[in-house]
Amino acid sequence: MKRIFPIGLIGLGILLIFGTLGWLYFDNLVNHPVAVPLPDQIAGLQMTDYTTGAQAAAQFENLHNKQFPLTSGAIGIYGDSEITLWAAGAPLNFMAARMVNAMEEKIAKGNSPFTPLEQFTEGARTIYVLEGMGQMHYYFQSKNMIVWLAADPAVADIAIQQILEAYP
Repeated sequence: MKRIFPIGLIGLGILLIFGTLGWLYFDNLVNHPVAVPLPDQIAGLQMTDYTTGAQAAAQFENLHNKQFPLTSGAIGIYGDSEITLWAAGAPLNFMAARMVNAMEEKIAKGNSPFTPLEQFTEGARTIYVLEGMGQMHYYFQSKNMIVWLAADPAVADIAIQQILEAYP
């Protein structure tokens, strides 16, 4: 019995040390988002503008008026704005899943410019399909990434297929 107390204190100390190191690592990831690789072209359209890293993460937060724990980000514009691709990384897969679920719930309430059309699965992924603002929109989770594609209807089908291949 005399040994249990010191061993418990040592175990608690180890947990505190690892917890602190984990928190510092997580905090560093979120405060210094890195770039997400984007395809050079989608549906035959070249990337004409892009934003990555902390600038992209800041644009995501401004777009939603909300802070997110993002570790990476990128926004790519293709052609003459026929396609826009947003990709953001969360620290962990379950966090990305929660962000996608929150988006689906908010859009389903009808408080957005998007009209849900359908959802389909490919492998383990659920892809949500919307229309709005003159474009087709698709969003899904790919591991720890949240991906949103906005494309003019004429290129939407090929664009989503290429994006699903790029972000498995």
